[in-house]
Amino acid sequence: MRLLNMMPRYFVFFVVTFLTITASDAADSLPVVGEFLEQHCSKCHNQKEHNGDLRVDDLVVDFESPKIMGHWEEIMNRINSGDMPPEEEKRPKPEDIARVSEWIVTQLREAEVMRQSSGERVTFHKLSRDEYANTIRDLLGVNFDAKGPTGLPEDGDWHGFERIGAAMSISSFHIEKYLAAADAILDEALSLRSEPKRELIHLGPYDMRWKSYQAEYESRGIGDKVRLEIVPNNLSGSDSWKIEVKTAGDYLVRVKLSGLRPTGGRAPRLKLYIPGVDQTLIEQDVDAAEDQPITIETRVHLTAGKYPVRVINSVPGPNPEGRQSRHSGTPNAFTTMKSRVPWQLKLTDDDFKPIEPTLIMDWLELDGPLVDSWPTAAHQRIFASQDACEIITKFAERAWRRPVRATEVEQLLVPFEQSKKIGESFEQSVRGSLLAVLCSDSFLYLEQGDSQKTRLQLNDYELASRLSYFLWSTMPDETLLALARNGTLQEPATLRSEVKRMLGDAKIAEFARSFPRQWLQLRKVGMFAPDKGLYPTYDENLEGSMIAETVGFFEEVLRRNGSLHEFLDSDWTMLNERLAEHYGIAGIRGDTMQRVALKPEHHRGGLLTHGSILSLTSDGTRHRPVHRGVWMLESIIGKPPPPPPANVPALNTPTADTKKSTVREKLELHRSDPNCTACHNKIDPLGIAFDNYDAIGRWRTIESVRNGIGADPKLDPSGMLPDGRKFADSFELRKHLVADTDKFAAAFTEKLAIYALRRGVTFSDRDALHQIVAEAQKNDYQLTSLIESLVTSPLFLNR
Repeated sequence: MRLLNMMPRYFVFFVVTFLTITASDAADSLPVVGEFLEQHCSKCHNQKEHNGDLRVDDLVVDFESPKIMGHWEEIMNRINSGDMPPEEEKRPKPEDIARVSEWIVTQLREAEVMRQSSGERVTFHKLSRDEYANTIRDLLGVNFDAKGPTGLPEDGDWHGFERIGAAMSISSFHIEKYLAAADAILDEALSLRSEPKRELIHLGPYDMRWKSYQAEYESRGIGDKVRLEIVPNNLSGSDSWKIEVKTAGDYLVRVKLSGLRPTGGRAPRLKLYIPGVDQTLIEQDVDAAEDQPITIETRVHLTAGKYPVRVINSVPGPNPEGRQSRHSGTPNAFTTMKSRVPWQLKLTDDDFKPIEPTLIMDWLELDGPLVDSWPTAAHQRIFASQDACEIITKFAERAWRRPVRATEVEQLLVPFEQSKKIGESFEQSVRGSLLAVLCSDSFLYLEQGDSQKTRLQLNDYELASRLSYFLWSTMPDETLLALARNGTLQEPATLRSEVKRMLGDAKIAEFARSFPRQWLQLRKVGMFAPDKGLYPTYDENLEGSMIAETVGFFEEVLRRNGSLHEFLDSDWTMLNERLAEHYGIAGIRGDTMQRVALKPEHHRGGLLTHGSILSLTSDGTRHRPVHRGVWMLESIIGKPPPPPPANVPALNTPTADTKKSTVREKLELHRSDPNCTACHNKIDPLGIAFDNYDAIGRWRTIESVRNGIGADPKLDPSGMLPDGRKFADSFELRKHLVADTDKFAAAFTEKLAIYALRRGVTFSDRDALHQIVAEAQKNDYQLTSLIESLVTSPLFLNR
């Protein structure tokens, strides 16, 4: 707690006394804050006169008081907006307003992190939806769809991270969902019903479209030649068929088809979709000759029910509704691309080469449920004993990832005993106790601490869970648990060995996918769908490819133990055909992401030129340099700016008789307001540097402006950093950022620690973070070396 009316006289005293809550740069601002309040606020907000029920002469920084922190937020908003001081009073300098605002923001953020990092004896960190599903898979062998309609509610978000305990609340709705999920999972995992019969549902052309013409075509001797043509843009739902899933479980979905690509055009794209539950079964490009069809097979998890299954050719194309390639009153089912009656949609040129990306489908199959053994492996493992106490104890220890106490076992036996009293079978009675295990805090949360005493360091079981959910997003395997039982997991050599082992395991793909999505806030990609009139080439395939590039890039750096430098600038990226076409890079074929060498004329390199990053920092109509700059400060530089003042006016839209101007030119008019200058001098250059990329990440040198007169203006991406270094474009800015890799490494390490610790970092964590960064610097900031340094640090080993 600090009294600001004592500054600057007792400045040194407060810096020494309150180091635990004051970062060095914020501490430098303390005298300015005290002088600012004394000069501009204390006249109307003091002991005698406290307008608005606010006094600044005795205002303290109290992390435990939401009311006091609310006063600080109000002060920041008022001085940012220019509401205070009143107009008749002397105006503060813009740079002083910016300095005070930054200091207040630092305190507010620190307060939030302190709230997350409460000093309670036991802390709880709820599993995310992905972690829940992965844990169920490894515990019981059930592939539960936690994100489906029968799954779990969406996870809370804190600055992009979806695994922060304090941001993941629980309600009665969550409890109902967890109970229903556990019930369905145990139904599937345990063999307490009759063995489900594996069935094959086969839908051929006559089942899907040509049923009334089957006899006619068979009599003509071409009954086996009939196929289904799926034209682009078939979104009306006519290519949709009902299937019934009698038993929940895993199924094989197979499709036999051809995919015809026009010369110089895109391959058709198959999307097999269940609209009722919003589940995509298959989505991929298909490039196969008409006489050389391929069979695509995938394994999916389905819940019981009757569903319409739609086959969509999800590439742009002409509207097929006017002249559909469908039957008329005369039998004319599709057999080859050469068979066409005049009224049908033309799919080929005169040489019978495709002019539109067309799918030709032979059949669709659903095969399942797949049961590897009966009773299931999970059932056999659980009921290896006929002692209820032993069964429940072993299951709880695996599910809770720690030893269980005798009192806990007694509580878990209550459902078993109650079920036995009413005549349930032994196995059904045990099931009730297993349900209690899966709905308990110890399963749904990562628990850290001891209710009997205050303990700073994690025990071996807590460390095993922290490490496993950090790198694998699932429960510890038997190797980790054995080390925890032996009490040797804490040893640095053992930890380093385990990190190496875990990085080489297939489950590391969870970290490679999850961490970059949260660190870079990729969930925002597509949040503001681009205007189809302005960006007609933007589609789901492109959006998915953008995200796949960024995730694939991170995975490649991780796989090669590359350096953090590459995130800032690189001479390669990950592309598939769709994204390469979008970037104007020739020679890339296929739907799979592949490493591609970049040339200067490609104008790409590092994460900052990825379409995902450039689009998530734009809106549906245009690029937004301010958003891009703010994202850079938050995600790359690690110094988020203060929030904007209330009622900031939008940029002016030119009238029809005004000369066309760039977004940069409009921003410069906005920045002429002294209240905006200080912050925008830090934000805008970082975003303007990427003005050559439009709202969906395409390179251009001219900005397309809809309103105004004259030619579209030429873009100017040059700028200057706050320290005076200049740059001509994003290429030169990236070079400056590489030169500052030490600063980026510090920001990246903080993000990695937030993800691993499941909480924000506080000032008391700074020394440990600096030590981790210093250790990683010795290895040129190699990614896996940085992970090892984090895992073996006191920061990771302590709560």
